[in-house]
Amino acid sequence: MSEDAVPGRETRAVLTCVAACAVAVVLAVVTPARATEDSRRDARLQPERVMDAIGIRPGMVVGEAGAGRGYFTFKLARRVGASGKVYANDIDRAALDHVRQVCRDEDIGNVETVVGEVEDPLFPVAGLEVVMMVYAIHDFARPAAFLRNLKRYLKPGGTVVVLDQDPDASGDHHFLTRERLVALFAESGYDLAGDERFLERDLLLVFRPS
Repeated sequence: MSEDAVPGRETRAVLTCVAACAVAVVLAVVTPARATEDSRRDARLQPERVMDAIGIRPGMVVGEAGAGRGYFTFKLARRVGASGKVYANDIDRAALDHVRQVCRDEDIGNVETVVGEVEDPLFPVAGLEVVMMVYAIHDFARPAAFLRNLKRYLKPGGTVVVLDQDPDASGDHHFLTRERLVALFAESGYDLAGDERFLERDLLLVFRPS
């Protein structure tokens, strides 16, 4: 072995150490920031009270349409417990990759991700007791078609729950008003089954197929 080989190994070791330290620093900065953001969302959306209001219980099999990176997915997973199941749907594969990574990192075994289509969530099972849509439906490209297809994944008496910003309270009309949501679900074959009003800036509506 040449004398030059030893410094080469040392250099690589130093670079590896520097890279590892850099990753640690990034994680130390990013993780508290995400935790703070989630804490603020929790204060506004009151997820535990929301799940109480819509009847999420241990052992339930539920879906989430437009789950994104899993903000609400993991709250559902904790609530339904090991005897329950959460099917997290989205058309964004990268977002679902993140959900799967969190499941691996935190040993969460009751979440299954589902890549859907614009007009169909493609849940792999029928008989879902509840399907949640949290800050999602306002961005659906063809919501009426999606909602019509969604019905076949619900068990008899199953519900679809919308938790979304109330534009009448926030002034942000990127979101759908209560009246528009009720009309959209009605034209897609649903009746309004619940309208919880304890959130200051958000809508919590429960729909059931007609």
